[in-house]
Amino acid sequence: MDFKGDLPSAEPSQSDWERVKKQIAEDAPIPYDPHDPDDGPYDPNDDEAVERFLTDENRVYPPPQKEKKIAKAS
Repeated sequence: MDFKGDLPSAEPSQSDWERVKKQIAEDAPIPYDPHDPDDGPYDPNDDEAVERFLTDENRVYPPPQKEKKIAKAS
C-alpha cells in the first residue's frame, strides 16, 4: 500500500523522489518563469529577492478583532 503524506492511498505517488534527491544534492536551481503568475511574486533562486519578500513590510497579519458587545438581560 502506498502512502500520501500520512494517509494510505491506492494511487501511486506522482513524485519522482530519486530526481528530487538528485536535484537537492546538485543544488539545482528551482525552475522559475517571471511571466507566469503561478510561479509566485519573486525568483526563489535570487537570495536578495527572497530577503526583500520576507521582510516585515510584506507580512500579512490578521486584522484586529473588534470587541463584541453582549447585550445583558435586564
